[in-house]
Amino acid sequence: MSTNHDLSIKLPILLIGPQGAGKSTIGKLLSEQLNLPFVHLEKISENYWQEIGCDKTLVEQAWEDGQSDWVYRYMMPFDVHALKHAVVEYCNYIIELAAPQSVYDDAELFQQVSSVFQSCGHVILLLPSEDVEESLQILQQRTRAMINGMEINEYFVKHHSNYDLAKYIIYTKDKTPQQTSEEILATIKPNASDIILIGPVRAGKSTIGRILAKKLQLPQISMDILRWNYYQPRGWDKQQQQNIAENEGFAGVYRYWKQFEAYAVERLLQEHQNCVIDFGAGHSIYEDDADFHHVSELLADYANVVLLMPSPDPDESVMILNQRLTLTINGMEENRFFLTHQSNHQLATLVIYTHLKTPSQIKDEILQYLELTNS
Repeated sequence: MSTNHDLSIKLPILLIGPQGAGKSTIGKLLSEQLNLPFVHLEKISENYWQEIGCDKTLVEQAWEDGQSDWVYRYMMPFDVHALKHAVVEYCNYIIELAAPQSVYDDAELFQQVSSVFQSCGHVILLLPSEDVEESLQILQQRTRAMINGMEINEYFVKHHSNYDLAKYIIYTKDKTPQQTSEEILATIKPNASDIILIGPVRAGKSTIGRILAKKLQLPQISMDILRWNYYQPRGWDKQQQQNIAENEGFAGVYRYWKQFEAYAVERLLQEHQNCVIDFGAGHSIYEDDADFHHVSELLADYANVVLLMPSPDPDESVMILNQRLTLTINGMEENRFFLTHQSNHQLATLVIYTHLKTPSQIKDEILQYLELTNS
């Protein structure tokens, strides 16, 4: 097939499917072959979202609290708005959609999206397999967040940093957030000015922090919300992070963040006093000895550094945290929801099953389809 797009191919071409289906890889291959630009809708959506009042801070906080169902429903009208504008402004592009941007559990919004898709050239759905269970297994393997050969929660739970930095450890298993907060207040030094909460992903830091801040009438400061302001002066670049994510996955992004995190802790502690602070999971984990000693010194004078951990048993903690990390929509694991929902199949003009095929083979299959539909 010619590398020029003078074949009357109707554009744009949309790539849809669950996370880990290969949309970015295939999109780039098609872009090179067809000499067409390629863009990820989610990466250009923020301005569109803001046009109609999307509250990014609210979304970030909901993600922190594990409210994936709420985020999915909140973002649906904003994604529809972004899609309507993007297919016009990027009409000569290959456009990749994030997993939720083509699945709508709302009849009116789905109809709007369906109308938008009908005006596009081709809507290509990428799925690992026709079998849902096989697809789930494949996607889970592709999207696991690994650090140094361990899943993220196992790594954070078993790393020495959290235990070495903490002045207190509070175990949360079988306790409500309110009960955990009461235990913290009964354990820590009451006259110290700040409470700093550390721990792995989904340990409850933000939720417990809010309860403590309200009870003590202190501000709550969340590192995960403020960190980009501290990363940027040290050279953090959003585009570079995106490139690393695409080429190296989460492990690469994690390594990239490490060069900024100790400085972020320093800045946050300088700028905020008399408050309840919740660290991001990585901000109390350090492989570099110099960074670890620097953060240790920064926290040395803070009496109330509290490590939240589900259980004294590390393996049990990992199991509990992994259950909390599983994102759900309608009570269903996120990938299962996207794979079984009818939206993608109703919107697609072509379905490609990718298991045991190389990216190049998938690309050639799509090109063959384009040749046939434009002949």
